[in-house]
Amino acid sequence: MSLSEINTFFKNQTVFVLGGTGFLGKILIEKLLRFDQIAKIYILVRPKKGKTVEERFCDLFDFPCFERLKKENPGFRKKIVFVSGDCEQPNLGISQETEDVLIAETSIVIHAAANVKFDQPLRTATYINVRSTQDCINLAKKMPNLKAFIYVSTAYSNCPYINIDEKFYSPSVTPKTLLQIVDSLDDEILDNITPGLLGKWPNSYVFTKTIAEDLIKSEENNLPIAIVRPAIVVSSAKEPMPGWIDNFYGVIGMTIAIALGVVRSVHAIKKAPCHLVPCDYVCNIILASAWNVAKEKPAQIPIYNYSGSNKNLISWQKYAELIESCAWDYPSTKVLWYYGFKFTDNKFYHDLQTFLFHTVVFSLVDLVLLCVGKKPIAVKNVKRLNYTLSKVSYFTLNNFSFTHKNVERLWGNMQEDDKKLYPFDMSEFDWGNYIRRTVEGGRLYLLKETEESIPLGHKKVRFLRIAYYSSLVLLFYCIFLLVKVIFNFFF
Repeated sequence: MSLSEINTFFKNQTVFVLGGTGFLGKILIEKLLRFDQIAKIYILVRPKKGKTVEERFCDLFDFPCFERLKKENPGFRKKIVFVSGDCEQPNLGISQETEDVLIAETSIVIHAAANVKFDQPLRTATYINVRSTQDCINLAKKMPNLKAFIYVSTAYSNCPYINIDEKFYSPSVTPKTLLQIVDSLDDEILDNITPGLLGKWPNSYVFTKTIAEDLIKSEENNLPIAIVRPAIVVSSAKEPMPGWIDNFYGVIGMTIAIALGVVRSVHAIKKAPCHLVPCDYVCNIILASAWNVAKEKPAQIPIYNYSGSNKNLISWQKYAELIESCAWDYPSTKVLWYYGFKFTDNKFYHDLQTFLFHTVVFSLVDLVLLCVGKKPIAVKNVKRLNYTLSKVSYFTLNNFSFTHKNVERLWGNMQEDDKKLYPFDMSEFDWGNYIRRTVEGGRLYLLKETEESIPLGHKKVRFLRIAYYSSLVLLFYCIFLLVKVIFNFFF
């Protein structure tokens, strides 16, 4: 019989989850329901025209990550309540009747809602990441049974500081001022002044997350709050199944593009650590932090920099090597070109690779499409890809370091049963096995390819290898002829 203190804590509690339909939210909900301790989970869900509550329910729980839950706890449906609302709207877009129910019943709030796009307009980022947090705080203050409020931020919320501690940093503008600016200006003026407002912050996402943290800081004496700052959240390590992923964002999208032979170069400090954290481990520390806040009632708001263990980090170069070793073993039938990729800190080399293998090659692809009477789409897509990589480069070209004392202390406070049920310690994490499972998961859950298609993938890779080296020979021959013509012309 389990002696889990965390399971005991969640027993008969009612949890209000913001961001429950997102990548991280799905894993949180799955785990809470699978252990069957929870009394009820309220999930904020954006209303959709033409969709009934039942249809939205099916949309959420139709993902593969819920298959294990359906087998182990088939009666989970009775514990789920969808709350119609929207984090982009004032007061979370919920009705007064719904608010009254949440106030009366909720004992744990997990705010994991965010728009993680790096190029989102400042207005959108402010409403979703700042105003929704303010509204959620105001709602939580009215909850008489509240035991824990967990705010999920990001390890890069204070990225202008390369060495980031588990503490609050002063933002360049207060939450109140930012909201006043956003509410009073039209889109054109706001877009024009956005670069000045962002200052040293590279995008509106991390900028608004640090301002949201300042909101949390102001509630130190009013609410039982903790902040969890995950770094680069990627595929699951163990639960609900290894390698599960449901999106192409960030590093995962970049990795898929690399495996398909599309991306040839990424500008990065090769020896800098890449702070990858599995989504299920992130969920585990979120749930553990809720238990710990309720148990210890700390005088100061605890902040958890969850970015892996400093004893067991891997570099971008090592990550590329592990991906490459798996790419040959699990080739996709959707591969577009022969694998050939490097992280490089040499900007000239990166720009040259990008020009030759992104711009030139895909221009030739569009030329072929035009010749056969099809719409040219390759250059348009590769421009979008290059734009995305340029947004990511800020994080790959900085050598970030994080302190983890609070994370280590939380892990040390947990019983052995809880460490088995809610693992998040990464000091002995097996990166090789994890990356292999990540590649397998990306192939299965994103590209929708089973193991049976691997032989076909190998066959396609062999063909592309011949085409790749043949094209290189042709290219060098053309260069040779060009040089010869120029030499004969002048000499």
